Amino acid sequence: MTHAPSSFHGMTEVNKTHEISPCVHDFRSAGFVQRGNASAIYEFVRWGFLGRLLAKPRVILYGAEEDAFYKNMKDVMFLRNDYAAPINPSALDDNVQWLKDHPDVRFYVNGYASITGDIVYNLALSQRRADWVKQTLINRGIPENRIVVAAGWGELYPVCAEDTQECRDRNKLVRFIYCPSR
Repeated sequence: MTHAPSSFHGMTEVNKTHEISPCVHDFRSAGFVQRGNASAIYEFVRWGFLGRLLAKPRVILYGAEEDAFYKNMKDVMFLRNDYAAPINPSALDDNVQWLKDHPDVRFYVNGYASITGDIVYNLALSQRRADWVKQTLINRGIPENRIVVAAGWGELYPVCAEDTQECRDRNKLVRFIYCPSR
């Protein structure tokens, strides 16, 4: 097995102890999310901060606010190869209203794609989905500073892992992840 490099494109290793919460680190400051290079983002996930963080799973419970977040925030689903027209726009409307009613909640916007097609294409598509949802939230009055990061994960972390069309369709989504206040 190959070991991860201690730096990636000049960025030194951020999390040697695996104890830093992903909410504490703003990934935009590393330049990987804004750069838009799908293969660079993929390598960053594999070998960078997120890869090392995800290598050691941790369960952290934050309480009632987190429970309410996950009970009320709905996944936004998309059609194949689409990123700008969700098939369930009412879910996005409901999410915007809930976020307006809870102005202190911070969160991630995570985009995903199915396992069909090229891995780099799916990673870029999932990033476009996350960026589109982020911009839609901002346009509807959610302050940008509440969105920790909008990240595309491509085929990683599928909702459903079965090799059926129904399962692949369930993986074409944007999901919201709670981030506790600092």
